[in-house]
Amino acid sequence: NNLNDIVPVSFSVLTDKYNATLSNFSGGSFSSFQIIDGGSKRLQYVGGYNHLGIYDDSLNVELLGLGDFGCNPCLQNLQNGNNIDVPFSITAPNFKTGHSFNLASDDSLVVVMEGLWNNKKIIKTTTFFGNSYIIKHQYLLENNDLDVLGFRWEGGIKATEKNIVEELTYSEAFVAQNKNIESVHLSPSSVSDVVENLTVKGSTDWVATRNKYFINSLISDYSTGGSLGGVSYELNENTLIPQYFMSLNFKGVSSIDVSQYFGPLDVDLIEESNTYLDRVMNFGWLPIQPFSRLVLWVLKTLRLLGLNYGIILVLFALFIRILTGPLTKKSFESSQKMQSVQPKMKKIQEKHKKDSQRLNQEMIKLYKEEGVNPMGGCLPMLIQMPLLFSLFIVFRSTIEFRGAPFFLWITDLSQPDVLFNLPFHIPIYGAHVGFLPIVLGISMFLSQRLSMATMDPKQKPIMYFMTAFFFLLFNQFPSGLNLYYTMYNILNYFQQKSLKKV
Repeated sequence: NNLNDIVPVSFSVLTDKYNATLSNFSGGSFSSFQIIDGGSKRLQYVGGYNHLGIYDDSLNVELLGLGDFGCNPCLQNLQNGNNIDVPFSITAPNFKTGHSFNLASDDSLVVVMEGLWNNKKIIKTTTFFGNSYIIKHQYLLENNDLDVLGFRWEGGIKATEKNIVEELTYSEAFVAQNKNIESVHLSPSSVSDVVENLTVKGSTDWVATRNKYFINSLISDYSTGGSLGGVSYELNENTLIPQYFMSLNFKGVSSIDVSQYFGPLDVDLIEESNTYLDRVMNFGWLPIQPFSRLVLWVLKTLRLLGLNYGIILVLFALFIRILTGPLTKKSFESSQKMQSVQPKMKKIQEKHKKDSQRLNQEMIKLYKEEGVNPMGGCLPMLIQMPLLFSLFIVFRSTIEFRGAPFFLWITDLSQPDVLFNLPFHIPIYGAHVGFLPIVLGISMFLSQRLSMATMDPKQKPIMYFMTAFFFLLFNQFPSGLNLYYTMYNILNYFQQKSLKKV
């Protein structure tokens, strides 16, 4: 084809992982890009907003802001900030516009395009794989005299969550250098809101944008810098979401090689990128992360047995109760001992109320004589805290429960269970009534009533207030998280009741 007389050509690539459409215009950009999965994970990979801005749980997850004239990807002249979005001629393979390439799991496809920029040839090669979310991009530049070039991607990820607060909470853009990750975040309140550009220099491993469950990333071994930014995108007349852009920069090169991963934030699938992209996932604070990863591994392993995730959560609650049962027993026994020495404690406090030093000495002496550890009731709970935090994080933020049904009205363990909607919104509680939070609240109340039987009556209202607060708070939490905590608390109640009898 004559490079000076190029006509628009588009083609589609269909694999078991994604459905992508590319154009030879705008630097050989994607005009659409959707994740698909017809297998067991199909429900995890659907859900989004249609062109009217209405949520539809059957829509494929796709990239945002793509079109025939977008830069997704294209080269950028960093000396003046202009995109090198010249049209290309497709030289291989030979096909007519509108053609679809269907790739089986063992197939690959190499598409070669050529274009002219400042009378210099650019050759772009894009490689697709039938069994991978990885796509490889290569640009060869003839006699390149530009000092620094950018490999730029301007499209974001379409909103996938019906709960826009969660969508905004997790949406972010990242740049990574030697395992040091910096990020930008935008929660727009007006269409003119932007996030200040973040630019780094030096060897840069990858840049990425994510929402709650999906990530789009650009990866290179030879990048000499990176940049991030973001603008507001009007999802509908009432809702704004961020649209991030990202770029990898290359200094003094004649060829650019970048791998792209657009897919789910699944630790097993991200491994194929051979990076530390999994670090953008929420596994909690550093001391908690090993516990979170272990919990996730156990859940995924049980899933391989073909069990429903709801059943897995019930079994997991039973397993954790068995594991933490001895600690609960020790905590209960310690609390009982503390209650038994309260009369003697009050006498000492009354006797030495004007001498704090003597009071402390006598109290320590009493603890030793009675074999009581004042921290004995708290220590077992402190030991459990890393595990409890990790469970909360995994159940709330990993993709495994997205779209996973349990039974009857609980059709998505990543969403709240809704018996019916309310015509008004209650602060903290929300605008619906869930079944599991009610059962959870009752089980917490019964457990606290057992444990507070000998407690100072003045402290009881505070404990009941906490139970009521958790009941309100958990109503908007995912049903998978509530299912686990409900079963855990019911089992905890029965253990406490049996210990009381003893």
